[in-house]
Amino acid sequence: MAVYDHNQGFDTSGRSRESPEAYGYFVTYMELGRSRSYGKVGEIVSTTEGNIRKFAKKYNWRERCAQFDADQVRANFADAKAESQKKHKAAIKRFRDEQMNRAQGMGDLADLMMELTAEKLMAMRAAGELPSEQSISNLAKTVASLADMAMNLQATGLGIDE
Repeated sequence: MAVYDHNQGFDTSGRSRESPEAYGYFVTYMELGRSRSYGKVGEIVSTTEGNIRKFAKKYNWRERCAQFDADQVRANFADAKAESQKKHKAAIKRFRDEQMNRAQGMGDLADLMMELTAEKLMAMRAAGELPSEQSISNLAKTVASLADMAMNLQATGLGIDE
């Protein structure tokens, strides 16, 4: 990565350092980004384009800006990647939480069905009634299915990882 020294100018790897004036011109040029031109810098700092060209050549502005731009692209890419990973983790957490809520709901429903079924069977027994085998089988299957769904939802919520 390039070395930027904003107090003394840009370290030009052994070459003489820019004067504060020349470095100020360079910073102006660099900050123009895609619209960089020596003419624009000259207009902004009230000097001639020829004077700006002289500094630009002497202190390798194009190469330095290319390095600066490459560093910025890498930094922006790293920031975008980190943001994407952060969003991905948040989405996984949201999914896990939703799955756990669904699992809890299904588990509660299975518990309620078992409780209601037990109460109904006791009431029928107390009244001397016997439910049909088909009714008992259907209720048992429903309760087992709800309990199984609750466990699967919970396992899904716990099993999703980055």
